[in-house]
Amino acid sequence: MPRVQRSPPTTPLTEIHRARSSPDMTDSQKEPETDFINRNARNQPSKRLRPDFSPENAADHSPQSFEEKIMNMLTAWKKEQDTMLKSLSSDILEVKQQNREIQKINIEIEKSIENINLEYESMRQLIGKLEKDRAEQCSYIAELERRVLDLENSCRPATIEIRNVPFKEAETSSELTSIVIKTCTAIQAGVNESQIRDVYRLPGKKELNRPIVVEFLTVPVKDKVLGASRAFNKDRATADKLNTGHIGYTGIQKPIYVAEHLPTSMRKLFYEARNFANTNTYKFCWFQNGKIFLRKKEGDKSVVVSSMSSLKELQKPLI
Repeated sequence: MPRVQRSPPTTPLTEIHRARSSPDMTDSQKEPETDFINRNARNQPSKRLRPDFSPENAADHSPQSFEEKIMNMLTAWKKEQDTMLKSLSSDILEVKQQNREIQKINIEIEKSIENINLEYESMRQLIGKLEKDRAEQCSYIAELERRVLDLENSCRPATIEIRNVPFKEAETSSELTSIVIKTCTAIQAGVNESQIRDVYRLPGKKELNRPIVVEFLTVPVKDKVLGASRAFNKDRATADKLNTGHIGYTGIQKPIYVAEHLPTSMRKLFYEARNFANTNTYKFCWFQNGKIFLRKKEGDKSVVVSSMSSLKELQKPLI
């Protein structure tokens, strides 16, 4: 709004003349009025300058109005936000689709695991049953083996073996009987031909000195021969113990061993028992009356070896 400048009111002429005619008025009386005017001029606030972006100036410097600029800025920002929201929505839909696929796969995995668990439980029960059946069958087989062994021992209770006697081609039963008689004579057993039921060599390779099996008529005769053999070798030097020279063989003397006959089913077990005795410092290992015995040292209690499991039990440390 333009400033209106008004002129001061006119002073009456009488007052002017009165003022002029006052002989006492001095220049010092006019000074307060001048100062008052100057103070009023200084106290009035200075006029604020109009900024360049005011509507009146904007109309002079830009073809668009201030409102149009603001609307353009908002429109551009909205487009940018719409683009971002659209991209975000697309990403969210993709993530949701992936989650659905993952959930579907998880359900299939859970079903597979459940089926595997059922199959595992079924197999575990089956294996448990098979293990139980196997244990029962092993126990039954061991019992059958024991019975067969008892039958073999009962069928041949009076049988011995003479081992390491030189083999001769086309040996006859009479020649084998003669070897047995000479052996019993050498150890002073006092056995005659009438006390021998049967004599033969065990089958095997010809180049080996296969054992001679002697079956007596009675068990006492067998026990007498075994006792005489042990007594003959007991106090003799190794070179003077029963050998081929005592029964008429010339040349290099080889030791002869007289022992109780081992059934075929017991040979391997006796072999393993001897190896066990050597490995575990057992001093004695022998076969007597159809049983295998082990003894750690003189005076100790003998242990019966009835199967391979017996040897395994002996290997376990004592608790």
